[in-house]
Amino acid sequence: MKEDQTGDSHQPRSQTAHRLKMSPAAFRALSSALHNLSSRELELCSPRRLLTTVLSSSRREIFHIPLSDLDAICHHDSLVGEVAINIRIDSRINDRLRDFRDDAGRKLGRSVSVIEAINACAHVLNEGL
Repeated sequence: MKEDQTGDSHQPRSQTAHRLKMSPAAFRALSSALHNLSSRELELCSPRRLLTTVLSSSRREIFHIPLSDLDAICHHDSLVGEVAINIRIDSRINDRLRDFRDDAGRKLGRSVSVIEAINACAHVLNEGL
């Protein structure tokens, strides 16, 4: 068993890997969000940490993105491109990512992809919702 930062022992968590190819604009938005989070936390943060921070927030900002902004953020065709990234996240965070995708899909009336959900997480940190 491992110990976490609080000293509690726990079993290793299962993880999910997302292998994506982003457009340069989507990668810039993600990079900007990573910069913002790293500046706020005063340490270098990864895409995994970004997703964990946004999706674990008790304020649930990602679920309160206005519909007009959500529609502008979630455009799969404009987010997919040639910049390859891999993000490995805990399964519980992936479940929250799926919850957001389901919620956004209901609001938009269409399915929302993983890359769109990740872009929404970057938006939350970039816009300070």
